[in-house]
Amino acid sequence: MTPGSRRVVVWLAAAVMTALTMKLGFWQWRRAAEKEQAQVHMLAQQHQPPWGNADWPCEGTSQAGGHLPLYRPVVLLGHWLPEKTVLLDNRPMDGQSGFLVVTPLQLDGAAGPCRGRVVLVERGWVPRDAHDRLKLSAIDTPTGMVSLSGRVVEGLSRTYQLGSEPSVASTSRGPLLRQNADEALWRAWLGQTPLPGAVQQLNPDVAATSADHAADVLRRNWPEPSQGQARNLGYAIQWFALAALTVGLTIWFQIIRPRRVHRAHDHVPS
Repeated sequence: MTPGSRRVVVWLAAAVMTALTMKLGFWQWRRAAEKEQAQVHMLAQQHQPPWGNADWPCEGTSQAGGHLPLYRPVVLLGHWLPEKTVLLDNRPMDGQSGFLVVTPLQLDGAAGPCRGRVVLVERGWVPRDAHDRLKLSAIDTPTGMVSLSGRVVEGLSRTYQLGSEPSVASTSRGPLLRQNADEALWRAWLGQTPLPGAVQQLNPDVAATSADHAADVLRRNWPEPSQGQARNLGYAIQWFALAALTVGLTIWFQIIRPRRVHRAHDHVPS
């Protein structure tokens, strides 16, 4: 390959690389803008009137929460099913290792078309025992009617896991320690499919009677809702930087450096 054809190949490769990285950068930038709009809409939901029992859609699966008004306030009436509590493992909060407490709430039979149906509630967080990793914390739960205040979320927290977890019989009693709790688990354990989405509890339960009151030791320092747009902006900046680096290196090695070498040879005394 002659020097001239080699330079053509280098410039073509640099042009393709620059075009590709710029395209990827603008794609990530648009994704960040879309997520920013979704974030604004989601935050606006927090100022809407709260949902009640009658507002929750009764159709769909617990994994179909994408059509719900995410982060809208909810006030639900129902009974806890404490024997169906799940502790989700490896859920840190405030820099501590611990468990996320999930308990189904059976909606009040007199309020709304979903009477008798179950909605999954992320009730709060408890720390892991410092001396026994597998020791499960005791969670006090009111036994009577409660009024629950929280916000709509797309579904339960999920984390990476290796392999599958054992199935659960309908007669098993909680709390269960799980890495994740999918719809198949709840359908087998509850005998019904939970309502779409889930609730993230924000305040302690309000019991119907003082006799039903239980001490609330759950921590609820939930992270602020985010669509992850900062990550897309970071990716966009990386792609733009790579494009700039490709242009800079190409100009240096194909134009500036050869000229400097040529001028240096011209000034060498014969």
